[in-house]
Amino acid sequence: MPLRLLCVFLLTMSAVIAADEVLTDKSSSAKVMALYQKVLTGAQKAPPAPGGVICLGSSHMQLWKTVRQDLAPLTVHNFGIGGSRMNQAADWFVDNLAIPFKPRAVVLYEGSNDINAGAEPEEVLAHFRRLHGKLHAALPQARLYVLGVVPSPGKRFEKIAEIRRTNALLARECATQPWMKFIDVTEPLIGADDKPREELFKPGDIHMLPAGYAVWKSVIAPVIVPAEKPYEHAQ
Repeated sequence: MPLRLLCVFLLTMSAVIAADEVLTDKSSSAKVMALYQKVLTGAQKAPPAPGGVICLGSSHMQLWKTVRQDLAPLTVHNFGIGGSRMNQAADWFVDNLAIPFKPRAVVLYEGSNDINAGAEPEEVLAHFRRLHGKLHAALPQARLYVLGVVPSPGKRFEKIAEIRRTNALLARECATQPWMKFIDVTEPLIGADDKPREELFKPGDIHMLPAGYAVWKSVIAPVIVPAEKPYEHAQ
């Protein structure tokens, strides 16, 4: 194989490997954007039909591998991007991974990487306002479901006060519009001792085990499925 072709091949493979990594707020913005480009390219090659439910968000959303089963019989497309933050969702994801495909609803999970990186809850809210403003202007009939911040164990849980304040701001914002709904997935992941339930998280990791996603399902599905099921074949 000629050297030039070999270099192209290796660069391509490294991009694929990087895109498959589980990214967090510690990952470089270049890696996050590389994953975004991969997800966007895939969505553009096989675009979801209008009228579905599109999921956007960071690694907790990306790793929700059972989302289609958990929200059945809804038509769901998961475009989660690990390492992302609310500003990236507002600047890029809603414009390119949601609006062009005309979903009837968007499920959003962002905020944990923002708070862990030092952002104030008010900053997260400001970015969220831009995001939902764009979505509603382009798709005024679309509904938006916003998930609370996951209370991951370890260093991240030291910011539980900021997490709860972020949730309160997002919930209050969602309550201002009938087409937005906040879903608290934070408190069900916390035990009676006011700490993250260890059996729901990977040991030494910020991400959830299947048991954690089972909790998500138990909280999220009863809200979204009944609300969206009547529209499933109406598009």
